Amino acid sequence: MRSKTLIPMALLATFGVLATTACRPKPQTNEDLLAQYSGDKYAQDMVATDYENVEDQGASIDPRTQASIEDAIRTVWVTDFEACLEKEMSRLENRWIAGDFAIEFTIEPSGMVSGAKMLNEDVKERRTLNDKGEFVAEGGKAPRVAENFGSCVEEKVYKWEFDPAPEVTYTHTYNGKVGEAW
Repeated sequence: MRSKTLIPMALLATFGVLATTACRPKPQTNEDLLAQYSGDKYAQDMVATDYENVEDQGASIDPRTQASIEDAIRTVWVTDFEACLEKEMSRLENRWIAGDFAIEFTIEPSGMVSGAKMLNEDVKERRTLNDKGEFVAEGGKAPRVAENFGSCVEEKVYKWEFDPAPEVTYTHTYNGKVGEAW
């Protein structure tokens, strides 16, 4: 009885060990991989390039500092964009003003902004008055541009201060959208 039980158990243990080691993937070396891909099969897909050594790649800032700058704009300074938009809404007597813009500004290592320039601006009336005096998206008067929005934003950006400040003088470009249509 004992031998009848021991033999199947021994066979089961042997097969168990073989099954776990035989199914495990074998680690490949670089030579093994090269042997698989040698020949003409992949030669046409391969591209060889020369690397250039660059002595000075310029100054850069920590990615966490860059993320902090974006976060400060989205959470703190966004109110400046809204204030400039509100001024234009009052000037044009139209609440349907919206659009996107891009502003570039330079931040010094002190955290202060030393330069600002509006790169792109498409802030204008999105609905205008029709003949009946109703605001419509189509069929109304020609939309007017919020021409003072850019200068207002540039003026406000000069007052910004960032903490943590970048390690070097850094020029940042912010792409934003304003208005309820966005």
